[in-house]
Amino acid sequence: MKKAYLAVLALVFAGCTTSPDITAWNMAKSNNTAAAYQSYVQRYPKGDHAKEAQEQIEKTKMDHIRNLDSVAECIRVMETNPDPKIAAEVGDLAFKAAQKETAMGPLIAFLAYFRNHGGAETIRARLEEMDFENARKDASPAAMEYFLFRYPGSRFAGKAREILAERSYVQVKAWGNQYGFKAFIVRFPESPRVAEVQGWIKPSATQAGIPGSRNTLSAVLDSSPWLKNYGCALTLSSGIRKRTGDADELRHKLYEFEKLGPAGSLPAECSPMTLAARPGLDGPLDEALGTLAAAESQRKELASRWEIFRERGEMAKTAIAAGTKVANDLETAELSEEVLGSGPLGGLDAGREKGSVSARKAIERFEAAEKVLQKNREDIKRMLVDTDVFYKPLQYYVASCIAGK
Repeated sequence: MKKAYLAVLALVFAGCTTSPDITAWNMAKSNNTAAAYQSYVQRYPKGDHAKEAQEQIEKTKMDHIRNLDSVAECIRVMETNPDPKIAAEVGDLAFKAAQKETAMGPLIAFLAYFRNHGGAETIRARLEEMDFENARKDASPAAMEYFLFRYPGSRFAGKAREILAERSYVQVKAWGNQYGFKAFIVRFPESPRVAEVQGWIKPSATQAGIPGSRNTLSAVLDSSPWLKNYGCALTLSSGIRKRTGDADELRHKLYEFEKLGPAGSLPAECSPMTLAARPGLDGPLDEALGTLAAAESQRKELASRWEIFRERGEMAKTAIAAGTKVANDLETAELSEEVLGSGPLGGLDAGREKGSVSARKAIERFEAAEKVLQKNREDIKRMLVDTDVFYKPLQYYVASCIAGK
């Protein structure tokens, strides 16, 4: 009994003499997390277990890093903890993850962050192949055109041009426009379809509704957002072809152009824009640019008028809704006077038109105005559609006549 009592006293005494340092260390070990060990080090930087805690922090960190299995996680680790000692290992893990990816986004992200990794060329080759396959599945000519913008020297370039030529043939045939036919011949002189398309071109054909005029590339660039955007894409592609910039970064900008469209200011690489007419097409390009400027001015005017009529139509709808409420309220008040003999309108004057009748007539006038405005909008929409019959082929022809220097 005496021995047991002494043992209890010893335990109590030992507990009472445990230092805060040891207590904090025991708690850190119990939690066994990097945060717990970090907390211990912050509280006791010179504690008995500070070195061991720091070792545990590094071990926990590396255990976490070795479990990374996506490119995004690897990038996040390097952005939040840019430690050169772990950069190589994180890069290897990112490369391993990129090889398993089936989407292009993570591969683009890998090359943006780990472009100097030893496996970068492997990822570039895989990305190029995936990009080509995606463009092949997309029925639009634009998808394959942008693939060739991104990879002007691609190992798939020959096949890509064949596919692009065939899709462009289908497009210009559907347009049935002289500008489209001429553009096809300029773009794909090697195509077996050239002879057929050549036969569709009429001598000295002019486009109805657009006055003939001439203009220069530099002058139209400033006033045509579409042409400026297309020229920027050509400039970025030229930088890739001539290796005058970081190809991975330029390709990434071209991805953004294709998928999202340019927003706000153009990339710095597009200033100044280095564009010129294709050999022998200076005259035809100047003439087409003049026609394009006139067409775009016409489209802007029609769009402006359509917006004005739309706003007026909304005002007419609002007036009809408000007038209907007024007419209903007046009819209620008038009925009250007729039934009760007196009401909010005062005495009735048999020789005067009732307010509700006047309100109904006003509504009829607003409804008639709304119908006229709706017809005007439909007429303008029809004119815009008619303008697009030659505007889109004209855009295509202008794009076919220019190249990045």
